Amino acid sequence: MKVVNSCVLKKWYDSEYSACDNGGLFGELRGEFKQFLASLPDGPGRALELGCGDGRNLTALARKGYSLSGVDMVDSTVRSRKHNPWLRELDFQQADILDHVPAREAYDVVVCSEVLHFFTRDELEQVMPKIINAVKPGGYIFLDLLSGLTRYFQASGEPFIWDKEAGLSIQDSEGFFDAWLGDFEIFAFNHFFDKQSWPLSNSENLPIEPYTWQGTYVSVCARKRK
Repeated sequence: MKVVNSCVLKKWYDSEYSACDNGGLFGELRGEFKQFLASLPDGPGRALELGCGDGRNLTALARKGYSLSGVDMVDSTVRSRKHNPWLRELDFQQADILDHVPAREAYDVVVCSEVLHFFTRDELEQVMPKIINAVKPGGYIFLDLLSGLTRYFQASGEPFIWDKEAGLSIQDSEGFFDAWLGDFEIFAFNHFFDKQSWPLSNSENLPIEPYTWQGTYVSVCARKRK
């Protein structure tokens, strides 16, 4: 099994977002997030997404009347902020989630989606308290973990892993969320199998060869008890 240094991810994503002409790299909202949106009251309120990508989820939250804050390790909204009017007032910070400390109990909605599987188990123990503490009492959270994950290079079929990743099974992820969300009322647990071939853009300046991944997102929708 080949092990790839995860430091290339920053260059990979920077190239992907920069090559996307209209700023929208990831397409339509996932069904689990739509379910989460349907459970949210309309704003006003404050919403934070850690690992906000092109702003797809934040756009949906803006449509519900929330003011937006986003954090990502690259300038992921470099193009979408120009093309998407819902993101014009986005408070964006380029930062590593491991280093970023959100304000305590400052947000009515906190989202961390399609990100947590990139951390080791020890790093997850560092990240989760910061995420949970950012939610106001009575506020909402959406989290997911890509579980049972496999990857292979498209040209050779050779499997690989990142040197830093959670490597959790579906059962592990469910137990992880149960353990961390004791102060929350969990109102939805979902499983979503996905398979994608990357890159998603037409970028030609990528640090590794194109690859395909597949796995199951374990997602949770919850509300913090008052």
